[in-house]
Amino acid sequence: MTGAEREPTRRRRHIVTLLLAAVVVASGVGSVASLPDGSSVAPQVSAPDNATARNESATTVDGDGTADGAAVRPQPGPPAPAGNETIATSETGPSTAETAGIPVLRPVDDNVTVAVADNESVRAGEPTTMTFEVTNDGDEDVTDVVVTLQTTGTVTFGPPTAPQPSQSLSLEELDDDETETVTIDVSAARVESGTYPVFATVQYTIDEDEDDDDDTDETVVTGGPSPVPIPVDDARSFDITLVRDRIPVDGSGVYTVRVTNDGSETVTDIVAALNVTPPLSSESPTAYVGRLEAGESETVRFALESSTDAIETTTGVEVTLIYDTGTGDRTRTDPVTTPVTIADTDEPTDVDSVVPFAAVAVVFLLAAIWWLRRR
Repeated sequence: MTGAEREPTRRRRHIVTLLLAAVVVASGVGSVASLPDGSSVAPQVSAPDNATARNESATTVDGDGTADGAAVRPQPGPPAPAGNETIATSETGPSTAETAGIPVLRPVDDNVTVAVADNESVRAGEPTTMTFEVTNDGDEDVTDVVVTLQTTGTVTFGPPTAPQPSQSLSLEELDDDETETVTIDVSAARVESGTYPVFATVQYTIDEDEDDDDDTDETVVTGGPSPVPIPVDDARSFDITLVRDRIPVDGSGVYTVRVTNDGSETVTDIVAALNVTPPLSSESPTAYVGRLEAGESETVRFALESSTDAIETTTGVEVTLIYDTGTGDRTRTDPVTTPVTIADTDEPTDVDSVVPFAAVAVVFLLAAIWWLRRR
């Protein structure tokens, strides 16, 4: 090829090279682009506007042309709290404990204290009357004492049918080193035995100068809420065992269960109550059990009927025990579901129902033999 022929080819290559370089620069691709003639072009990547402020020290030039050298740095935000750092609720809202219904504990008052009397406890699943002691451990007499007890649900105040989340009591005065006792009705949920807290807040007045009637010499003190441990004993335990469960279709029968006191204490005035649903019904759904010593059992019977549209099936009934707690109150166990078999009367009769008829037949047979021998 002659020099005149090579010249247009060389120009076309330069034009293509310049076009590719322009495309690469405009696209901002971070890799190095290869050109047809074997050369390469590194693309220019545009930096964000604040890159200098974040990564370099920006300089300002005075009128004399010299640089200050003052670094421009980002303004730090508020530091993140450490894992165990207390967050001010005035800035972040209520704490998790407050929103969950648990009182936020505060320092206990050293002067007026609240505690459960010795040997006092409540049984799980039952109500009782508990004695609390309010004591003035300070060196001065106090007046207008108000104690507020608050619960989180395990131990409640008042009757089980109408539990109350808090209970307040007041005392006119407490001399130094004096203790007053108060009784409060409490109930415990069916939980494991242990110690569960209620929370006590106390408020009282100290008269700084007993000879001066000026109210400005009176100091109102508030302490708590602070925990007051409540001992909870094991719930009473019963076992309900099925004895006879067969009821005929469109007929009546006797449903029998055995009740056993599995606890360690005697339980009195026990009544078993039966809850049934169609196709079963009962005209006498309660049975008296009476007194059961620890480990003692008693068999109770209920009359059951099945409706005309009943079919052969196995269903269930609920047995609940109602008993005396020993404090004049009565409570009940959780319902226990036991099976009932609804059977066709054409099926073979149970052995228990055959025995009376067999005994009568034997008597007639012996009488017939005796009469034949006499003849």
